Amino acid sequence: MLQFDRCLYCLENNLRKNREIMAAHGGKRLENKKDNWPEDLLLSILATLPAKPLLRFKCVSKHWRSLFTNPDFIEQHLENQQKKEYPQLVFASTGSETDIVLESVAIVDLEVKEGGGARTRKGFERSSLNICHLPIDVYYISNSCDGILCFFGKTNVFVYNPGTREFRILQIGKEGFSLASSYSFDCFGQAFSRYHLVGFGRDQVTKECKIIRLFRPKGEQENHILECEVFTLSSNAGASWRGIGEVAYFIRSAQQPVYVNGALHWILDNRHANPSEVIISFDLHTEKFQAISHPSCCSEASSDQYRRLFMGLLSLRSSLCLVEPELSLQLNIWIMNQSNGIWEKLFCIDWELMNYRSPLAFPIAELKDGTFFVCHCGDNLQIYYPESKSFSEVLFRHGRVVVPSTYSESLVPLYGEPLVY
Repeated sequence: MLQFDRCLYCLENNLRKNREIMAAHGGKRLENKKDNWPEDLLLSILATLPAKPLLRFKCVSKHWRSLFTNPDFIEQHLENQQKKEYPQLVFASTGSETDIVLESVAIVDLEVKEGGGARTRKGFERSSLNICHLPIDVYYISNSCDGILCFFGKTNVFVYNPGTREFRILQIGKEGFSLASSYSFDCFGQAFSRYHLVGFGRDQVTKECKIIRLFRPKGEQENHILECEVFTLSSNAGASWRGIGEVAYFIRSAQQPVYVNGALHWILDNRHANPSEVIISFDLHTEKFQAISHPSCCSEASSDQYRRLFMGLLSLRSSLCLVEPELSLQLNIWIMNQSNGIWEKLFCIDWELMNYRSPLAFPIAELKDGTFFVCHCGDNLQIYYPESKSFSEVLFRHGRVVVPSTYSESLVPLYGEPLVY
């Protein structure tokens, strides 16, 4: 750690000297013909840094600026951020028709004085950001992926990278059929638009970011037919929504898609024609839908519409998970093995611990000790201990409805504009 800090100091010192030289030459940057740093050492150090100092280092030289937009460096930096000991959490809420409020929560080491000495314990570092003056709409969070957050309304999609402060606003493509009720709640108590389903993710082959929109065409309110559009975020100023045709699955409305390994996932509606199909995935590279395997509990609940209605998807350990409620008993968390598609029960939460209340408690992220951050009763953050089947005290409580997600800083580009705040 000492060697790393020394290297970081040298990088900061290099930046300071560069600015002094620029000032002495009337603001003109002087480029070194030869870097004094071995390339592999430089990359290994820089790839471990948070996004904020990297943005400052862009002005060191043209070479450094090009490093931070290099696809290989972007992926290495993202991989390092995702390996951090503790996950960072983001809680999103809408302040008004033009505002989105983001609260970031990071786990930090706090020094506590005790009996003449000091010890270190874990604490929370909280910061908030109010994104204002968006186009008037009612915004919902779609999902997060590789450091990018996606929000959507009836007519707009807003994507934002908090690490680089880059954003883009897109207008919705083809207009769809409007339902009588504009929103509904999922099993976790989160509100989602019923106008359309929107998902965000990255193509694992090309590394391109894509936005997926599923909507019901006008005049098809009786047949429950969905159409799909895709928007690829690129440097192409003329990019637009691409229609890829009808979807051969009856997807449940008002749910958050789950992104895992280059694919988005949804649960099918109870009224889907084939009861053996429960979960579908959309491959962001091939842009194809397909039904995938599901836990045995889904087959057992095929005749119990109420039980199926309260099942939900989420992601843990970079794998797809399913939350299954056993009424008056427990909440089962299932996880899928990515290599063979086999599901197994990860852990369960007794209904008694949740005071038999809804919305359901659901895990957000796993910690290194095998415990889980859990969002309980819609806004409380607690830690769940699977071995003892118990909850911690409430770590903090929000005074408003929030949608939680895990977050890793990234340099993934949106080809948009910087957010000024």
